[in-house]
Amino acid sequence: MNAKHVTYRLKSLRERAGLSMEAMAKALDFKGASSYQRYENPETFTKDVLPAHIIKKMMTRLVGKGSPPITKPEILELAGIDSQLSQEPIIHDHDTKTIPEIDVRGGMGGGGEAPISYVADGNGGHISTDAVRGAWTLPSEYLRSELRVESGSLRIIEVQGDSMEPTLRSGDRVMINSRDKRPSPPGVFALWDGYGVVVKRLELVPNSDPATVKIISDNHNHNQYDRTVDEVNVIGRVVWFARRV
Repeated sequence: MNAKHVTYRLKSLRERAGLSMEAMAKALDFKGASSYQRYENPETFTKDVLPAHIIKKMMTRLVGKGSPPITKPEILELAGIDSQLSQEPIIHDHDTKTIPEIDVRGGMGGGGEAPISYVADGNGGHISTDAVRGAWTLPSEYLRSELRVESGSLRIIEVQGDSMEPTLRSGDRVMINSRDKRPSPPGVFALWDGYGVVVKRLELVPNSDPATVKIISDNHNHNQYDRTVDEVNVIGRVVWFARRV
């Protein structure tokens, strides 16, 4: 998460809670709105994580407010700290990055289901930050040097179904890079199919006009199908997965 996204998310949470700038400042024990408002301005707040003392007060004074109610994971998204948050922050963003797990199902066959409506995630995808179910932390160096991705563009979802076996199994968690939407080179992507999220292998058809992409299941018991590029709403490329043993 970068500073611009932090300030945007902070402002959106305040507005969802129905608080003015002055009321938010009072809730967080600032002397006045002028001393608080810099945290909502990316030109004056340039860090990619909120200070721990602000996070702790937001956890006790904002959780449950608004419609839909503000959740702890949404606040934790603004800081690299442990979800228990009982005393002091134990994870610092300069060492690790926090990646939200979205409460949807990536259907590897049919569309995934979500408990609420989807909204744009700011990167052209359709994942709702209101559906955050938890937070994963990974070393910054691993994300940068091994996966070559930026944490602000990452989301994790759970997948279901057997159409991508043996590559992916039901219950796996996959990490999606929402900045990588073009299936060149081919790879595994999360898509919005109009009903939910599906996880499939995509491959551009060479020299096709209009440009066409093959949507492929690794399990040969499921059929592949073709769609034009304009018909495919790609959320992002799958760059990592986790599995229970």
